[in-house]
Amino acid sequence: MRCCTVLAALVAIDLVLARTWLAEGRIGKRPLPPFGALSSDGQRAALARLELDQPASDALTGFDRELGWCVRPNASRADGEFQIGPFGARGARDYAPTPPPYVVRLACYGDSFTFGDEVKDEWTYEALLESLDPRVQALNFGVPAYGTDQALLRMRRDGLRGARVAVIGLLLENIGRNVNRYRTLWTPRTETPLAKPRVVLAAHAARTTGATGGGSDLELVPQPFATGRELAAAVRDGSILERLAEHEYWRGRPAIPTGEWSALVRVVGGVLAYRERTPERLWLDRDGEPRRVTLAILEAFRDEARARGAERVLVLVLPMKEELAAFRASGRAYWTEVLEELEARGLEYLDVAPALAAEERELERNASTATLYVASHLSSVGNSVVARELHAWLLAQRLVPER
Repeated sequence: MRCCTVLAALVAIDLVLARTWLAEGRIGKRPLPPFGALSSDGQRAALARLELDQPASDALTGFDRELGWCVRPNASRADGEFQIGPFGARGARDYAPTPPPYVVRLACYGDSFTFGDEVKDEWTYEALLESLDPRVQALNFGVPAYGTDQALLRMRRDGLRGARVAVIGLLLENIGRNVNRYRTLWTPRTETPLAKPRVVLAAHAARTTGATGGGSDLELVPQPFATGRELAAAVRDGSILERLAEHEYWRGRPAIPTGEWSALVRVVGGVLAYRERTPERLWLDRDGEPRRVTLAILEAFRDEARARGAERVLVLVLPMKEELAAFRASGRAYWTEVLEELEARGLEYLDVAPALAAEERELERNASTATLYVASHLSSVGNSVVARELHAWLLAQRLVPER
């Protein structure tokens, strides 16, 4: 009888905690499963802007029918620290359609690390690379929050602008984005509740959902919304989860019925959900869809960039702050096996983690207050390391014209 009483009390406490402590479905800033279409005031504010179907005058990005979202040509922030050029490359500098014969031009595609979130235009690694050597031009086609798949699709659309070298920035975290269609299901804390296209391996696709482009083993699954207003309406009524369910890898992960009535079950579900979203786990799962798709995207980027005239295609491997800290602490990079796979597939790569770690040790030795990261992105110091590494690679490959 006593056991039943204790059990009933525990169940009651669990139910009360679910309706009080977890009433908003989150612990701190972390939403708990089941992940829905909306989970924060920031996401609701983003929807209000989408519903206008007209970005604010100083918004750098906006809804994009093909890519989900993209930078806006000629956009700029009021403080002047962020500008987008006329054809969508970051920075105020204008570039001729083709570079002079004494210049090697790079076209750099990727996410916010390529774009240079949290630093001014002149402190991105592309701008710092140009300042190192006037014989180098580095066009910044990065877009915040992009997956590697979106970077590939943008390169298909916007091309290389006469670049001899195509660079695809691979933040290791991107592996989870590449199998995602509704951003909040991969990154529940995001304040950008946006839909994105993705590509699937053709051999495993349930059906052809779009035109095949580039690599014959990839099929495009487009995002279905024609306007930001239409997307916002689907988020508001929750129908977006069903409309993007096909090929959404993160729907229903973790695969346990968390519900909203039990605090214990929701907390356990949250632990499992965020554990499943760890990039290390995804990269070390050799047969997992995220790894196979990401590697196929990198191969497609290489093949299509070459078809567009690139002489060399480089995968620039970038670690997050936490990954660099773990690398320094253990002396081991969990992505070593991934680098071996890139090499086996004939993909040239440059891993900047060792150089970043060496720079951080030097800063500590000199008791410098400088840091490699601002908050979650590379600082001007971190970007200068990437620029130096890229410059050294260009020189070693004899890609920089003689003076």
